[in-house]
Amino acid sequence: MNRRIVMDRGNVVKIAKTMNCTREMVSKALNFKKDSMLARKIRFVAKEQYGGIEIGNK
Repeated sequence: MNRRIVMDRGNVVKIAKTMNCTREMVSKALNFKKDSMLARKIRFVAKEQYGGIEIGNK
């Protein structure tokens, strides 16, 4: 199984507005398709503030 962060659908839009980026960028970050500094911040915020759960292989 691929590594990803699972969370409620509405939170993706909230994170995009908070981080001043697109929903597509948030989606790619949560699915570990991007590994930039912004993507790392998005993953951190998703887990710490929005209750995201990381699943898959590390």
